[in-house]
Amino acid sequence: MKKAIALLLLSVFAFNAQAQDEKAWSISLDQAIYDKYVWRGQTLNDEGVNQGSLDVSYDTGEMGTFGINVWYNLDLDTENHDTNPATSGGNFSEVDYTLWWEKSYGDFTLGAGHIYYDFSEVDAGSTREVYVSLAYDMILSPSLTVYYDYEDVDGFYVDFSIGHSFDLGVADMSLDLGAHLGWADDDMSGFYYNGDGGGFSDYSFSAAVNIPVGDSITITPSIMYYALLGDANSDSQTNTNFEDDDFVFGVNVNFSF
Repeated sequence: MKKAIALLLLSVFAFNAQAQDEKAWSISLDQAIYDKYVWRGQTLNDEGVNQGSLDVSYDTGEMGTFGINVWYNLDLDTENHDTNPATSGGNFSEVDYTLWWEKSYGDFTLGAGHIYYDFSEVDAGSTREVYVSLAYDMILSPSLTVYYDYEDVDGFYVDFSIGHSFDLGVADMSLDLGAHLGWADDDMSGFYYNGDGGGFSDYSFSAAVNIPVGDSITITPSIMYYALLGDANSDSQTNTNFEDDDFVFGVNVNFSF
């Protein structure tokens, strides 16, 4: 409940700020339902979840854009996973708080941020990461993001992604296609994947259709195929939370102001 109150208070602040300067402020609210929760190739919940986020940003111009994001995962089923029944349905298994910055330099966009992962409602404590990202405005929009967990893991995770959006020519609808490849160093692999060494850990392919409803609302059904690689593959795991590969289905509703 306290997480929901925090989101509400941030929403009130965001709308008040937007009223003061509509051009500089940007506000985005997401609400989604997925049939499972997957993070970096790991199946953290193989039942239905509700995920939501609130993102508030301010474009300063020369100094770039600064923002804050609050994201949560709410388990809808009675158990988080057959082997990990710590979370009952209706509880927040995770709430993430991110402070971020980004700025464009020609065709390149540089970003950085800090993420606080809160698992306190399932008695799993918390951890923190910092990250830097670089994206290039060209065909397939390649981007590279390096994460460093400096609290629990003392390890690195690298995300390489590409994607492209296609205009469907019908009611302003568009199709987003994307792909992701993840790499974990020795410490990250050992902590999250029970691996014996660093290497490529996971990959995914995704497709989503954006359906605008008015000027501020977009409904997005999506599908993602994901798989684990190397030591992260379940053949080398004793943790049955790991699946070699699977699909994630869901629908997201975005409100932008």
